[in-house]
Amino acid sequence: MTKAVCRALIAALCLALALFFAFVGWNKAFAPMAELARHGAWTIHLPEALGRVVGWSEMVLATGLLFVLVPKTRQLARLAALALIANQVVAALVHAMHGESAALPQNAILIATLAFIAWGANDRIFARLEGASEG
Repeated sequence: MTKAVCRALIAALCLALALFFAFVGWNKAFAPMAELARHGAWTIHLPEALGRVVGWSEMVLATGLLFVLVPKTRQLARLAALALIANQVVAALVHAMHGESAALPQNAILIATLAFIAWGANDRIFARLEGASEG
């Protein structure tokens, strides 16, 4: 995979996940609890104020994923992806503790995609790709 293709793929994934986490974060921050329960939001199992903070953090981290588009701030996108992995691990644990196994595949897909972003937003990876394409 060339450097340009890898960067484009990571940028596209970051944009998609930024939109996703902005949407779900907004809902967790502002939607009525009954609405969150209807959609299976894991934060309904937390104290309401903590669930709202989780929503705000998802919106902030969604913005952080967009830093992948600016080369000098790419490491911030990596940190946002790592924080969102932690968010999804906790979400998966909460879903599992409450018998909501139908939500676990979504958590697994998000964790895997975020891990790829965290790996790909590492500048050392692109240095290796450049070195491999020269050889």
